[in-house]
Amino acid sequence: MSRYERIEMLAIGDELLDGRVTDTNTVCLGRALTGLGLTLAQRTTVADDIEAIVRAARAAIARKAGLVVVSGGLGPTMDDITAEAFAAVAGVDLVRDEEQVRAIEERLRSRGRAVADNQLKQADRPEGSEVISNPRGTAPGFSLVHDGCRFVALPGVPHEFEYLLRTTVIAELGADGPQIVEATLYTFGLVEGDVDALLQHVRRKHADVRFGFRAKFPEIHVSFKVEASRQTELEAAVVAARKELGAHVYADVPISMAEVVLNLLRNEGATLAVAESCTGGLVADNLTDVAGSSDVFCAGVVSYANTAKEKLLGVAAETLATVGAVSENTVMQMANGVREQAGTTYGLSTSGIAGPGGGTADKPVGTIWIGAVGPSLAVARKLSLPFDRRGNKVVTAYAVLDLLRRALLTNAT
Repeated sequence: MSRYERIEMLAIGDELLDGRVTDTNTVCLGRALTGLGLTLAQRTTVADDIEAIVRAARAAIARKAGLVVVSGGLGPTMDDITAEAFAAVAGVDLVRDEEQVRAIEERLRSRGRAVADNQLKQADRPEGSEVISNPRGTAPGFSLVHDGCRFVALPGVPHEFEYLLRTTVIAELGADGPQIVEATLYTFGLVEGDVDALLQHVRRKHADVRFGFRAKFPEIHVSFKVEASRQTELEAAVVAARKELGAHVYADVPISMAEVVLNLLRNEGATLAVAESCTGGLVADNLTDVAGSSDVFCAGVVSYANTAKEKLLGVAAETLATVGAVSENTVMQMANGVREQAGTTYGLSTSGIAGPGGGTADKPVGTIWIGAVGPSLAVARKLSLPFDRRGNKVVTAYAVLDLLRRALLTNAT
């Protein structure tokens, strides 16, 4: 275990309190600690105010915190006062580090920027603290030990914070404690409570494995962590969990549903086109977010109006008049139409009522039809979704890709 029994986070910045900026640095720290089998005990957020920072630091000392990671307030502007505040905490003077002055000057000049006095302010640190050089930016951090607590102050810019956190704090903590191994299963089609219920007996059987659940709409990620010496038990837990979750597991590495589908199509030497109504191009957007998708994904048609469904995809006017755009017959004709027009192996389609208006007694808001066609494949599925307009579109885009994913997996076996 870490030599620090209590680890806290102190995030500094008016922008974190008034909603202008989301505090992703605390999330970064929390995840990094969890990966080491450690826990973040508390997060405190304060404004750009010296007295507030001093009070927060002293409160952490009173709580017997051994390590406090501090984020923000190290830049060149007048509200960047973290170094000054911690000099007040420790009752010491601010000193200017000449080596950091030279590093700041060199970085600015290499980018064609003037060296102003406020930029050099970033080289100030509390007397007696250790400088943490920052190769990713102009603002260095510092480490200060006071009253039994170590404060590690890092720049608030997320990519700078993450780099320095990983190379300083996390590297040190990892050396102190046991090595942790982990795995993750990425699922779609179940809510968090259902995933938890399905895995209850797996968790009881593998009590030494730490299970975690993260909802990232519309996915649920299941994580598994254990000390490296018990990796065999982790692997057994993952196998058991996969069996319980079945086809809802779409990946065991951090890739998107779209990338999984594209890889399956690529392995089959197949191509894809999509016809979208209610999703408005979101399926195509998911596919083209994946670099290199053009070798598989050939075309997308957004046929929002019924006239577009007829003219672009060949949907029969009679079908639209009798059963409507939101129907099994329509999505199957859409999928076949886009497949024929693009000359692809597979075609996908979506049509529905995303809301908030447009629903009827027979077809309420959230009624969606999705379709998939291809060699030996002709399947449609009706969805009844409870989300807002955006949520219904996102889930539908996932669901139609998932429909094809499952079909391709069946072909592969």
